[in-house]
Amino acid sequence: MMDDGVEKKVLEEIAHRELMKKDEVIQFLEDKVDNPKNIVNSIINSLVKKELVTFVTPIGESCLVITQKGMRCCNNIL
Repeated sequence: MMDDGVEKKVLEEIAHRELMKKDEVIQFLEDKVDNPKNIVNSIINSLVKKELVTFVTPIGESCLVITQKGMRCCNNIL
């Protein structure tokens, strides 16, 4: 299970950018955690399971976008 603080930061960044590729999430995590490539799947899976983000394929590559539930969650955090 991931630290809730890291998940919140990733969720907030996805909300801010509106669309993020997995590689962009890894880049975002580089200065926040050790070995971001090793934990990125856990973070993404947790956010998807909680229905806070979902995948879309607008550019031929899967990207993450925030859901309405995720947006409400972000608004409560901020």
